[in-house]
Amino acid sequence: MSANSFLLPAALLFVLPTVAQAETVKYSAEIKALSDGIYRGVSQTEGRPQYTVGGQAAYGKVFGGFLYKSMRDRTTGVDNQTQLLIGYKSKWLGNDVTSRAIFKQYNGTKTGIDNEFTEYEINAARKLNARLTAKLNLAYSPDNYGKAKQATFSEWGLDYKVTPKLTLQAANGFRHNQDSVDYTSYLAGVSYAVTPKFLVSLTYTTTDKGDLGAKYGESTFVTLSKKF
Repeated sequence: MSANSFLLPAALLFVLPTVAQAETVKYSAEIKALSDGIYRGVSQTEGRPQYTVGGQAAYGKVFGGFLYKSMRDRTTGVDNQTQLLIGYKSKWLGNDVTSRAIFKQYNGTKTGIDNEFTEYEINAARKLNARLTAKLNLAYSPDNYGKAKQATFSEWGLDYKVTPKLTLQAANGFRHNQDSVDYTSYLAGVSYAVTPKFLVSLTYTTTDKGDLGAKYGESTFVTLSKKF
């Protein structure tokens, strides 16, 4: 994949302040620590802790950003992932919709492994009542990481606010990886907002392919998330 795949996200971070002029560009950042690097139901760290840091610049409904996350896979050699992204936030038929194009690169991989790709993602959320929110996540990559070619992910979930600070989550997803492993994921969790920008969560996740090894097995992990 050529450098052009990430020139636009990178350029956006520099262009937005110039374009804004009288308008305000909003900057934000977030760091996370996970006791197990679970992503879409499977571990990216072989059961070890994961750390992520990201930043974003937003102008109106348009935003651009970057993300770094630690990883571990002794089979491929990967030890971290970097991302550049652009996105757009909107409302459609009462739903809050966020669309993103993300360029991902897996670093530290062994020679010959296809370690970079672009993914397109849509997230939608709709308040069903004052406490209950329904969520939908759809993702597609025409040429995914490693031996996986076309890949999709779809997940629906519910968030229920027990109190203004305490939220329960449940979700069910399906991952299709052409020329690799397909699986169904299940998630249940609880999160607590210690402050408006500091979140602690406890999550249980598993898949229907636990017989393939610990990567696809059960995991209960803690996440600490701090926004700036």
